[in-house]
Amino acid sequence: MVRGNRIPEKGKGDTVKNVFELITFTGKDEENRAGASIGVSIKIGINDTVHRISRVCNSLEALESEVRALNKDLEDVLESAKIIFKEPSFLGVLEIRSNMRPEEIWEILSSISDEKGFIEAFNSLDEGKRREVADYILTRCNMFSGKGAVFSSRYDNESGLME
Repeated sequence: MVRGNRIPEKGKGDTVKNVFELITFTGKDEENRAGASIGVSIKIGINDTVHRISRVCNSLEALESEVRALNKDLEDVLESAKIIFKEPSFLGVLEIRSNMRPEEIWEILSSISDEKGFIEAFNSLDEGKRREVADYILTRCNMFSGKGAVFSSRYDNESGLME
């Protein structure tokens, strides 16, 4: 197994460099071929272990495909996080909490000026809360103007998401 440098970066708190590791296998498949997969190092207390996060690959091309898939997953996570950094209102003043009533959440959501941010904020709610808010909007709000019109035209009842 090829291990990465896992020394915390100076000034970065608990940030760890190179958490990904190459796990190598020799003759482990049915055809006795060598292989490799990607792992992530996890340290809990004194226990340090590597967990495989990709399939075992028998060629560089297959491993490159796994890396691309992991990169895509990381990009998706980054896209989901952009709402936090793009819309300052999500950090404090317009904080949406799980114990809020649907009308309180709708008041916050409808104050978001950017349509994409509005959709992302709604879609970031857990499914149960999204459906509560959607029921409130669809039964008690004006669907012909403002954010109500945006919501009604973009809401998919089956998935519970706005598209």
